[in-house]
Amino acid sequence: MSSATFDKRATEQRARRAMETRQYDEALVSLWQLASRANVTEDEFKNVVKDMASSYAALGRTRAAASARLYLGDKNGAFNASSMPLDRARVQVDAKDHAGAAQSFEDAGWLGHAAIQCEIVKNDRGARVLWDRLASDPRLSSDLYTAGLVHFNLGRACLRLGDRGAGRKAIVHAMHLLTAAADGFEAKGQRERAFDCYGVLLTIGKEGSFENLAEGYLNCIRILREDGLKYYVIQYYEDFQALAMQRNELHAAATLFREAADYSRRQGMPYARHYRFKGAEASMQQGERVLADGGSPEMAENAFAAAIDGFNELGLYGKVRALYGKLSTLELGDKRKARYERLAKRLEAMPDDPTPMQGFPDYLRMATAYPEIWILDVLEWEQGGDPAETMIDVALDRRWADFQRRRAMLVRLKQLGTSEGTPGVQTTTELAELLGSVELYVCLAPLEKMMSHEDLRVRAAAMKATRKLFFKRSFVSIAQGLADTAPEVRREALGCVQSLHFVHALDPLSRIYRESPEPEVRRAALASIGKVNRVEAVELLIEAFRNGDRQDKDVARENLLRSDQPDAREMLRREAAAESGPLRAELEHILRALGG
Repeated sequence: MSSATFDKRATEQRARRAMETRQYDEALVSLWQLASRANVTEDEFKNVVKDMASSYAALGRTRAAASARLYLGDKNGAFNASSMPLDRARVQVDAKDHAGAAQSFEDAGWLGHAAIQCEIVKNDRGARVLWDRLASDPRLSSDLYTAGLVHFNLGRACLRLGDRGAGRKAIVHAMHLLTAAADGFEAKGQRERAFDCYGVLLTIGKEGSFENLAEGYLNCIRILREDGLKYYVIQYYEDFQALAMQRNELHAAATLFREAADYSRRQGMPYARHYRFKGAEASMQQGERVLADGGSPEMAENAFAAAIDGFNELGLYGKVRALYGKLSTLELGDKRKARYERLAKRLEAMPDDPTPMQGFPDYLRMATAYPEIWILDVLEWEQGGDPAETMIDVALDRRWADFQRRRAMLVRLKQLGTSEGTPGVQTTTELAELLGSVELYVCLAPLEKMMSHEDLRVRAAAMKATRKLFFKRSFVSIAQGLADTAPEVRREALGCVQSLHFVHALDPLSRIYRESPEPEVRRAALASIGKVNRVEAVELLIEAFRNGDRQDKDVARENLLRSDQPDAREMLRREAAAESGPLRAELEHILRALGG
């Protein structure tokens, strides 16, 4: 028998003896040891949670007991264990009693949660009343983003009820709020939050004007490009192109196809010919549309000329010849018509380029490209960074991995099962550690709240937990941690900078490198940038090598020498050719080491 098995069995026996003698606090110590094991199975975990539910109930900690029973699927037991409206709402949501959940959430003062439950059962009248009440919440006066989301939801409810005047008024107000919020986020360098604002604006545009659609999509594409998320960029281009074509915005569609072609070419993606062809087709359709609508031949000529440029670049001379023939029939003056006739004849013997055109395949489309943030972020705001309320949604959602659901439930039990009433410093630091182990985006909100805690131990624990969360938003807390007055917190924030290097971390890492007054922090950011496999990362390393101090140059050199970015050699070759003296010699040395 292994020591690990012996320890487990001994711990189980201690828990059982403590429960039999009604020493439930002691039993919970052992039960927590059993539940927190990394290799616990789901069945083992449920058996422990069952004993935890009994222990919490015996100690009068009804909310923890109700949560444990709900995790076990005992809905009646969970509903009867706690009279708290929020707890009962969770049971009702799990039981798909959405009308009952709406009433319970309303009783708890969570009007956004209540409105969303009403919408699930098509109670738009009830949802409208709740959104209207929430829009008057004084807390929203200083939160432009959430206020914009609430007014957007209010406007949609009004429109579903046929009240176009009220719906339009609410949505226009939402647009103003979200535009102002986006400007504020971008000014603070929080482009990921600005992206959320533009995501709502493009949703408004899908149901309204093309101008709003364009503003939302173009800004989303800009931010996605800056973050290097190239497949999302292509998907957003594709969707915007399709909507532009549906609305007969042919000039805009042609421009978008050309932009997507240029982007694909720069990124080494195989879709450039496809998008160039689609752009030429859109320009050709634009010319036909001008003529069909009685427009001037000169306007049609401009559109056909753009199509000719596209087809000519692709070597599709049959298409070019047909368009020259078309132009020769327009009322454009005898000299121009004769010129187009000559050009058409000149191409008669030219064969088309047979190179295939590959479009963007459906299997690369991301199902999560358009999250309903107008719902998700209202829920997050209303939960207010409460760990227990944030994690219950994860614990009950079987779409998540079992280990994540279990750890989320432990967060809730840790908070609601304490005898302290309000969790103290030790409990809160343990909550931070558990939140980090869940490894989901939703953990960020409670950790961000902990970063404002008065006790440095809590802030340090929250910062340490953030190290496990590979999301761009994590850098909101990291920036706060780097500026903290406590060395312990700054040290954990530095650990985050050293650990969080992934594709869309490049932008916040670059800001830290350029703006931090601390040399150690700047070098850590530069080293992490060197681990990001993007052309822009190599550019920044070269810039640091050219202009940084000695230690920056050492970090940049080390990372350039181990770069596996395909374009690194060519970039170094160009930089070396543009320099002279010692700097040129150093760049050439790095180039030779890379085999260039």
